[in-house]
Amino acid sequence: MIIGLTGTLRAGKGTLVEVLKENNFEHYSVREFLIEEIEKRDKPVNRDSMIEIANELREKNSPSFIVEQLYNKAKEKGKDSVIESIRTKGEVDFLRKYGREDFFLIAVDAEQKIRYDRAVKAQSETDNVSFEKFVEQEKREMFSDDSGKQNLSYCMNYSDYFFLNNYSTIEKAKKEFAEGKNGFVNLVRDQKRRPSFGEKYMRGAFEASHRSTCLRRHVGAVASKNNIFSSDGYNGAVRGSPHCLELGCIRTELNIPSGERHEMCRGVHAEQNTIINAGREGKNLIGATLHVTIYPCSHCAKEIVQSGIKKVFYLGGYNSELTEDILKQGKVKIEKFSGVVPQAYPRFWG
Repeated sequence: MIIGLTGTLRAGKGTLVEVLKENNFEHYSVREFLIEEIEKRDKPVNRDSMIEIANELREKNSPSFIVEQLYNKAKEKGKDSVIESIRTKGEVDFLRKYGREDFFLIAVDAEQKIRYDRAVKAQSETDNVSFEKFVEQEKREMFSDDSGKQNLSYCMNYSDYFFLNNYSTIEKAKKEFAEGKNGFVNLVRDQKRRPSFGEKYMRGAFEASHRSTCLRRHVGAVASKNNIFSSDGYNGAVRGSPHCLELGCIRTELNIPSGERHEMCRGVHAEQNTIINAGREGKNLIGATLHVTIYPCSHCAKEIVQSGIKKVFYLGGYNSELTEDILKQGKVKIEKFSGVVPQAYPRFWG
């Protein structure tokens, strides 16, 4: 088995590596590979030089060059292995192609402020920067159209398993990764656990999204209470009305950018439909949990608060400060989903 590990700076990739090593995985590090290359060139070891050398090697050889070297070493040794710091589309595509069913990609993340505080405490050669510089560097690493350059967003979005590491101690993070309700190690070692309720309901939200008739983005949501299904929904036309598939998208016609002027839309959002569907069946959502495939907009945030929902898990999308403020004032906790991602569900449980 080959595990690829991707994620943001100071999210805790090293902590997950420690757990995997304790479970007899061999460790191969892109970072260590690059440090050796930088020292050969007699350059300072910092985040900028690592990005520069990595891009140079990928451009000169292939988009997956660095990972290819580590993958070949792992295959020669013939043991379960973890390759740390997958960062480009080319690397993911290479490992998917040659690793096939034996390859799993794990993404790890944590809140940005938590990660910066960890960087300040670490004070390594690559971490000694201001918060503004930290944020700026991260933006550079998240997106790229070049398959050989850093694109953490792509790597994380196409992972098989996502681990949110906001834990206050390394011990807590290690225990949750190994043995928790969404734990990865118990899952791959002899299939010791079944899906958690969170994984079950996020999978349900993902499946509901396939009913969407929106021309821009398919979104699904599931509401549950006391771990019992309440309702689900997806974004689409009002009952009895023609779908956007038939009429076209009014937002596209008016050149309205994504995330703006939500009122200019024929559709009802997935979160709204989920809340409305519960009401139609006489189910109250006071104290309920909502799983949704995309971070809610501010309009849905207001309805979430009004419905009595107390916790929201989201799979992807971009945070909105207004949504965050509305939910916080309404005492609704919102958190990124952690566990086996819906698309990879069949790989683990068939």
